[in-house]
Parts: sequence; C-alpha cells; structure tokens
Amino acid sequence: MEQFRGLWRDTKIVWMIFVSIIFAFAFFVSWYYLLLLPCLPVSFVYFAFIRYDDEGNERGDFT
Repeated sequence: MEQFRGLWRDTKIVWMIFVSIIFAFAFFVSWYYLLLLPCLPVSFVYFAFIRYDDEGNERGDFT
C-alpha cells in the first residue's frame, strides 16, 4: 500500500492531467475515449510496484 501512496505523492498532478485530458477528449471528440479510463489504474499499479519499495520510497538506479 505504501507503494501506491509514494507514487500518488510524487505524480498526482500527472494522473489528474491524464484524467482531465481523457474527459476533454470524450466531451469534444468522442465518448470512446472514456474506454481509456480502465487503463489508468493498471498502469498506476504497475509503476507503483516497479518504482517504489515496500516503505513508499523511490528505488535507486535499476542498472
């Protein structure tokens, strides 16, 4: 759970921008863009587990 908090703490503005863009496209272009919304939690969980440790701190270099 701390991975999610760490990622949200560091990137909440980016995720809000993603959601805003999706809603704007759905409103102005086509409602089909709303189908992108289920993709956001999947990528959020993926990046949380890859980039953050169990304590919510960003991991070091991966090389």
